[in-house]
Amino acid sequence: MNRHILGTVFVFPVAVGLATATLTGGCTTPGRSQEPLAGSARQTGPAGNVPSQSDEPVSHEVAEPQGTVTLKHAIGYALMNSPSLRVFSLETRIADARKLQAGLRPNPALSIQVEDFAGSGDRRGFDASETTIGIGQVLELAGKREKRVAVAGAEEKLARLDYEAKRLDVTNQVARAFIDVLAAQEQRDLAEDLVQLAEKVQEVVRQRVEAGKDSPVEQAKAQVALSSARVTLRAAQERLASARQILATAWGGENPRFENATGDLYGVRPIPGFEQLARRIPENPAIERWVANERARKAELALQKAKVTPDLDVNGGLRYAAGGDDTALVVGLAIPLPVFDRNQAGVQAATLQLAQARENTKVAVLDARRSLSEATAQATGALAEVTALREEILPSAQKTLTAIEEGYRQGKFDYLSLLDAQRTYFDAQQQYLNALTTYHKARTDIELLVGRSIDAAEQNL
Repeated sequence: MNRHILGTVFVFPVAVGLATATLTGGCTTPGRSQEPLAGSARQTGPAGNVPSQSDEPVSHEVAEPQGTVTLKHAIGYALMNSPSLRVFSLETRIADARKLQAGLRPNPALSIQVEDFAGSGDRRGFDASETTIGIGQVLELAGKREKRVAVAGAEEKLARLDYEAKRLDVTNQVARAFIDVLAAQEQRDLAEDLVQLAEKVQEVVRQRVEAGKDSPVEQAKAQVALSSARVTLRAAQERLASARQILATAWGGENPRFENATGDLYGVRPIPGFEQLARRIPENPAIERWVANERARKAELALQKAKVTPDLDVNGGLRYAAGGDDTALVVGLAIPLPVFDRNQAGVQAATLQLAQARENTKVAVLDARRSLSEATAQATGALAEVTALREEILPSAQKTLTAIEEGYRQGKFDYLSLLDAQRTYFDAQQQYLNALTTYHKARTDIELLVGRSIDAAEQNL
């Protein structure tokens, strides 16, 4: 019964960077294996690379986790098979193609022109016709091609940062679902302990009733308590089944094939201060993409300003006369006159889009700081609650329960005292699990906001 309060402090880093974060190990329960926990952030690897620039998308599907699953396996599978992540990876390839297209020069134009035919008199038929064969080429001025490539390059950067941000989001979703499964497993085990305790108490009460030491009413109360404990166990089993299903859905599966999840739910560590963590917000791909969006809008504004300068249309060729062997060179030059359309609206729209991008960046940073402040406060509060429960409340509740159990057997306490001590202890255990779950989820959210594991962030602070 005391296995829930036996754990020493272990690391629970949930790496929400671009590479597969790893979380392996077991709870601090006697008899369960425990491995060291490790996390890495924003690394590249088989699960972290943007698909290669081939003609066809490459499939990276791997076998769905079975048996005992760790967070490393869960996240790795999700990064390999997430449909939403594939959408973003294809978007990066689309942006690559657009960048290539933006760097191409305008095609030359072949022209054939026939004049002075099908008229009257000497110009009847084709006897006096003239045929001109020429080639025309648009010459882009004001560096339009280079600016167009700059815009496409900025959009490509945006697509890649969106892909990285989505990787973090998928990792965060899987990590939170994995934590729920770990907590649900412990809640089921706790409910099983409650049933076992209720069965033992019910047997003690039966013996005391048969010995004439207690009223049969006490036996009825013990039976009600046992039935209630069994209902609690069924509810815990249903919550576990739901958490397993949600985890399978998070990595793209339809039904969970794994048997159980393993990880150190009881390991907690202090959280760095808000200001220390906030320094890492600009490194979050979700924030970087807004900064990159500003650059893209600046490049677009430069392109729109360049479009004010008209391009030159140069053409030349040979003219043939049907009535003889004479030929002549023909050269032409066309210059659009920017009288009505000087791309005023294009420049104005690009200017407003740049201003909008700057405001969006400010909003994104402020939102990230607010979310980070909330997550940091939540993690810190949950850590304080975990510490108090682990070091003070649970040991005291367990000691009280043990004393009252022994005193009840000796007739020093009535059944209501025993039932009250039992409820107090198991309520404290439930509160302990809830605080641990809150702590780890908040820590995972912090790592999402700073774009790396907290351990990696601390090393670079």
